[in-house]
Amino acid sequence: MGMASAAAAWPLMDDMGGIPMPGGWSLSTVWLPLCGQSWLAAWLHFTAMWAVMMVPMMLPALAPPLWRYRAALARSGVARRQALSKCVAAAFGWSVVWLMAGVVLYPFGAMASEMLLQVPRLSAQVPMLSLAAGSLGAWWHLATWRARCKEMPRTAHSGVPAHAAWRHGVALGTHCVRACTGLMAALLAAGLMDWPVCAAGTALVLGERLLARPSIQSKNA
Repeated sequence: MGMASAAAAWPLMDDMGGIPMPGGWSLSTVWLPLCGQSWLAAWLHFTAMWAVMMVPMMLPALAPPLWRYRAALARSGVARRQALSKCVAAAFGWSVVWLMAGVVLYPFGAMASEMLLQVPRLSAQVPMLSLAAGSLGAWWHLATWRARCKEMPRTAHSGVPAHAAWRHGVALGTHCVRACTGLMAALLAAGLMDWPVCAAGTALVLGERLLARPSIQSKNA
């Protein structure tokens, strides 16, 4: 469902087009204000698109740890309705972290875009730099996946209050964003609008989540 939501939102971002740049590539206008738009409005616009696209797209990566969290709650005797509310709180905390990742990312993308518009010589080197950055990001992600699996947040399940479920979701989101740093670099290098690259990244992260087996702690969190 998350991938379907992201796919439905993709045309909205893709229609924004790009600016032809030296070196034979196009600079996505997603990083730039529209005609008559302030930078703050452009920032909010990007954040909204990020929420509609990236958060749903990464939901499959949340499913395995959230399912284990739900199973831990069930084993500890938490009622189904209460467990569902805790899972919703955890998912909301995870989503907020991913949303904030987009909020933090935009200023850097905007500054880089402005610099590339003003320095044609640098713009001409972007295809080569993008290939290097994308390759390095993908290599880093693959080289460190075992460590990331071991670092998955533990699932607390004994008398977990709602605010602790939220904190667990934030911990999951923080780990997910950190784990996807390499993939995000590869995605940005390939182009934020590249649907096949994004789908491949989501599938890779989902596989890691399915392989991860974090321990379960029985104390309150």
